Amino acid sequence: MKGSDVKVAPVIAIVICFAFVSLGDIVSLKTKAKFPSLAVAIVAYLIAIWCGMPKTYPDVSGLAALGDILFPVFVAGLATSILPISIVKNWKFIIIGCIAVLAGFLCTVVVGGLFYDPREMFAAAMTSCGSGLTGGLIVLDRLKGTGLTEMVTIPLLLACTIDAIGQPVGSLITRKYAGKLIASDAYLTDKIVDHSDGGKLNKWGAPFNSSENPSPRFCAWIPPKYETEAVAFLQLIVVTALAMWLGGITGLGWSIVLILLGFGGTFIGLFRMNMLDRTQTGGFVMAAIYALLFQMLNDMTLQEIMAKIVPLLLVILLSGVGLVLGGMLGAKVFGFDPWLGASATIGLFYLFPGVRNVINEVARSLSRNEEERLYLVEKISPSCIIAASMGSKFCLLAGVLLMPLIIR
Repeated sequence: MKGSDVKVAPVIAIVICFAFVSLGDIVSLKTKAKFPSLAVAIVAYLIAIWCGMPKTYPDVSGLAALGDILFPVFVAGLATSILPISIVKNWKFIIIGCIAVLAGFLCTVVVGGLFYDPREMFAAAMTSCGSGLTGGLIVLDRLKGTGLTEMVTIPLLLACTIDAIGQPVGSLITRKYAGKLIASDAYLTDKIVDHSDGGKLNKWGAPFNSSENPSPRFCAWIPPKYETEAVAFLQLIVVTALAMWLGGITGLGWSIVLILLGFGGTFIGLFRMNMLDRTQTGGFVMAAIYALLFQMLNDMTLQEIMAKIVPLLLVILLSGVGLVLGGMLGAKVFGFDPWLGASATIGLFYLFPGVRNVINEVARSLSRNEEERLYLVEKISPSCIIAASMGSKFCLLAGVLLMPLIIR
């Protein structure tokens, strides 16, 4: 009996899948995210199946099927990760992020399209400029739906590895900007402005423009004592189902509608911040999504990966150059330091929690005292988080609208 045909009990299959996910988490924590969890889990899984481990674990465990169902819920959670007031106050970095995405797309599709299929380069650019995993899974869904399965290798590899490549590059660029702040002793003269609204509270006692009441104007709809883990998950499931329905009847697709509903729901008080975290299911949801990726990797061989290594590296180079140059150009237009713009937009490669990890590590390693460390984090974080978050969402929105025209 062949290893791939071995039938395994669901519980054992779940244990094996979670073992790979846990290994990734442990290595990521041990190396301070130099080796991201997803990349470690993927490499370990590929080595295991190439060495003869059965490929049935993701299916038999039921996790891959759940990952397919829960991925839209994950996207809904991402759409509740930014305060509306932060979007307003950092609007310039939203535009900078969009400029960088356009530059990354142009570099990848135009230049890369001279050597490879422009459709494949478009799919790759949407992955590398759309926060990796999220953009990659949306692209893979489209490619499989149109029967272009021969193009899934590069987006799949990018979704699994872009974090590991992007974070070291982001660290180098962020160090450049942080070094300029340190050289000028900026923490002694440049005080961070407090944008609080004077402590205005909603009827539940939570401040407006806070994680408990993200809306600057409307009170949270659900009293805090009733927003249990189950209620929070129900909110995400309902908005996901609504997005599926509206996406179908409008032709826009569920992803673009879901992002818009997430933003809108946060502004009007329907959602609090980081809704997926409030369900206490984030770890399980991510494990299910990892299992979905494991399933997609089952038929991938080392020979296939080696055959795509050159276009993969070309995409990473072109999109990285586009994001950095676009960020520097946008920053220059709005009067910011170009290195701050580059630090903000290279975060499109790795998004959360990579953006925070990189900034925290750079501030910790370069600062001369605690006050300077806190200053560096507060000075760099808002622009980087907004540019990467909103830039990636712009990439996903634009990509979803253009995919039916380009990938068919």
